[in-house]
Formats: sequence, structure tokens, C-alpha cells
Amino acid sequence: MELLWLTKHPEYEKRPVDIRTFITSPEYLNCGEDCWASIVDDLESLFNGDYDEAVLCEAIGSGKSFSASLIIVYMVYKILCLKDPQSYFKFAAGSRIYFINMSIGAEQSKKVVFGEIKGRIDNSPWFQKNYPPDPSINSELRFAKGIVIFPGNSKETTPLGFNVFGAVMDEAAYYTDTPDHDVAEDMFNALHSRVKSRFGDEGKVIMISSPRYEADFVERKMKEALTNPKIFSRRKMLWEAKPLDRFSGEWVDFQGYKIPAECKILAERNPEVFKRDYMAIPSLVLEPYFKQWKLVELAIDPNLKSPLTPEGKIRIDLKPKKDKEYFIHIDLSLVSDCTGVAMCHEEDGKVVLDLAMQIKPPQGREIDLAEIRGIVTGLKTLGFCIKKVTYDSFQSASSIQELNKQGFNAEQFSLDRDLKGYETLKNLINEGKFKMYRYDPLLEELRRLELIEGKKVDHPKVHGGSKDVSDAVAGAVYQCVSNRNNIQFWFANSTNRAKTEEEIKVESQALTADGLCYYGQYGWNRRS
Repeated sequence: MELLWLTKHPEYEKRPVDIRTFITSPEYLNCGEDCWASIVDDLESLFNGDYDEAVLCEAIGSGKSFSASLIIVYMVYKILCLKDPQSYFKFAAGSRIYFINMSIGAEQSKKVVFGEIKGRIDNSPWFQKNYPPDPSINSELRFAKGIVIFPGNSKETTPLGFNVFGAVMDEAAYYTDTPDHDVAEDMFNALHSRVKSRFGDEGKVIMISSPRYEADFVERKMKEALTNPKIFSRRKMLWEAKPLDRFSGEWVDFQGYKIPAECKILAERNPEVFKRDYMAIPSLVLEPYFKQWKLVELAIDPNLKSPLTPEGKIRIDLKPKKDKEYFIHIDLSLVSDCTGVAMCHEEDGKVVLDLAMQIKPPQGREIDLAEIRGIVTGLKTLGFCIKKVTYDSFQSASSIQELNKQGFNAEQFSLDRDLKGYETLKNLINEGKFKMYRYDPLLEELRRLELIEGKKVDHPKVHGGSKDVSDAVAGAVYQCVSNRNNIQFWFANSTNRAKTEEEIKVESQALTADGLCYYGQYGWNRRS
């Protein structure tokens, strides 16, 4: 049978066996019981399919490095089965063909995957009999026929000039990014272009990693695999990789999942880390700003009614609390981002969020800045005692000037200059002194906020997230707290006092009749 096959495939010196035989047979790698069934099944699917990429996002302890070593060794084996690999791939005689494992650092590159690869080859009867690596060289594995396995790291580019047939990016989610570059993405693109340009669909680039956060490069490749048939992907929890007989057989509930009972204490101790490390579920961000998310959820008061209609406008029947001062912050945008608007007041030693709005720009048009100012004047018309209005620095000068002309106390306040706005909000939340109604756009932004180098609160850029509403809320809260020692209530003789329901009704009817008051795009407005 083999002679017949070789007659039909004259480019081969030996007939390659399938990946399952290669892994389990005593003649080849002789892994047998040492290789979990889940690993063999996955690699069989990888090599039987038409894939040129693979991304394995798996839990710690799931055998990722072992899988990567098997992939590289099998690809080397198949090329060594060719009579003349250089001639087959149309390279000049004497050219070398490289297999590279890339890690975060040079030391890790040699110790982890490269160490696994060397271990497979040193213990393989087939390699030792037919193509043992050159024993005089320790920095890489050199075989006959110009085949080389090279350990590299994410900080060097030398291997990218080689004829790369196969590459493994170990712990690809943890390559250190720079302000201008996603290192993992840059490395993958360089390797992939090398493989494709020289070997077409026969070569492979493999990414293996525990998850890091949901916007990292590995997670983006996992999502791409859903629609790209050339990418093989697997996500595995620890107990999906390991044989089940390695566990007690008892299962407990954890956040909607069934986990082994012996993992319960670990899961309860630090749920986010457990999900990331043992369930291969990435964190939302690298370093979440609100680490104690339960405290954020506790700040949601079910008794607080949303001030917005189902269409997202301010309710026309919204009423102020008697003798309370209100603080507004606006995070402006024009076309690409949303505008955030928030208003709050202090009551019984707590800061209460009265309004949070996310205003999306009209399709193909800019947000009307006069309409945004109209929200402020409209709230005053409804009887709210607006103590202070602040704007972020973007495009805000004219709006601040206009509101000051109308008698408001308006000025600029940026959340990007320091942490004081967000630190004030977080401290209030942690102390149980902040109350808000449930507003999903705000909660979504708060969950994704991260602390950048200990100096700035931001959202993950690559995820396409935003922080317009959270900026508005943090700005309004800061102004409310910073004015705590200057609180003065407006009474009947004040031009900015809280108005009675009857006064609001009479004034609104009069202003509407005169064309000065209207229910605008974002809710109740008074014309500037």
C-alpha cells in the first residue's frame, strides 16, 4: 500500500501518517495516555480541515503548550517526509525552511513551547531513527533537508525575514502593547504574510493563549473565526480539556455555569480571575476601574423612576425636589461620538443621579449644540434650580458663553486632566453614598472603564466603546460634591428657585403660546 501511494506521490520519500497515529503510535511520538483525548480530537479537526490559522483560547492547565508542540512537530514531520522540500516549494537549493515559536520573552520562548517541542522530538523513535536534530546546536533545532525550529520572542523581528512555514504565538494575548501598536496583531500579520507568500495554504500560524480581556487580539481573532472558514478556533474551560476522571464528579452552580465542586472556593474568592484563568472567559478590560462591581449594582435604587420616556426624551412631567440644587455636566460631541448629559443633587448625605442621557448624532449630521443647551434651559423651565453647568472642553466655548448670558453659572471642566471626577464618583459608590436609577448605557460604560497607567480613566479603544455618559455623570457628581460647602437654597424671592407645579404649568403654557418653549428632539426645551 505504501509503495503504491509513493508511486502516485513521487515527491515524497515516506508516506505521512495522520495526526492521531502520529501522536499515539509508539513508532512516532508515543504519547498514548499522556495526551488527553480532547487535544487529539482538536488537532485531528485542525489538520483534516482547510485551515491556515488556528487560535486556541483555553484555560490555564488545559495543555495549550503541549498542543502547540504537537502542531509544530507534526508539520516538521510532514515536510521531512518530502524528498526535497526546497524543490517542492520552488526555493533555491540550500534554502532553509523555518518553524518558529514566538513567546513574550526570549527566556520563556526557550523554556515553554520550544522546550515542549524538543521533548517531543527527543523522545520520538521516528525522529531519532530518521532525522535527529543536530546535537551540536542548542539555540535551535536543525534537521536534515534545511529544516529549522527557531525560538523567538515578541520583541525581535529577525525571524520574520526567514522562509516561515509554521509559527506558534504562545500566550499571544499577553504581548506588551505600545501606545501606537498592538504587538500581537503586528506580529501575527508579519508571520501570516510570510507564511502565505511562500507556502500558500500549506503553512499555518497558530495562536495559543489564556484569555486576557475581551478586546485583545486573541479575542478579536476568536470572533473573526465565526465568519472566516480558514481559521480553526477552540475555547476550553479547564474541565472541558482535562479528562473528567481527574475531577470528583460533583458539580456546583457558579454564575449560570456548572463547575467542579473542588473549584467552588477558588471561584468565590475571586470570580473574575476564576472565569478568566479557569473558564477561558476574558475580562471586560485589562484593569477595571470599578473593581467591586457589586457596589455599583447596590447604588441602583429601584424606587428611582427613569426621567426619560421610552423614546429617550426627558419626560415632560419631570419634577424637581423642593429646595434642592442641581448640577449638570455635558460631554459634547458632534458627529462620531455620542453626547453625554447628566444632572444630580445632594439629599440626606447622598448624591442622587436625576438624569443621565446618551444622545446619538443624527445619521450623517452633527448634533445641534443649541438643542443640547435647550436641555438645560428646559430643565430650568420645569422648575429645577440649576446651581452650575459644566462642559467638557470639546466645542464648548460658545455654549458656555450663551448659558452665562442667560444667567446660568456655566464653565469648563474636563474629566481627562486628572482623576478627581471619577475618584469622587467611585468613593461615593464604595461608601454607599450614591443613588441612581437603572440606565443601561451608563452601566455598560462603567463596566468597561479601565485605569490607564494609574493616571487616566478610559474605555478600551479597540472595542469601540465610549465613556460619554459616565463622563457626564462623574462631572456632575464632582460639581455637586465640590459645592457641598456652599449650598444655598432658593426660596420664593429667588429668580432660580424651585417652582411649584402650578407655576410650571402656567409658565409653560405661556411660553409655548409665544413660541419660546417647545418639546424638542431631546425633551422639554426653552429656546435660547
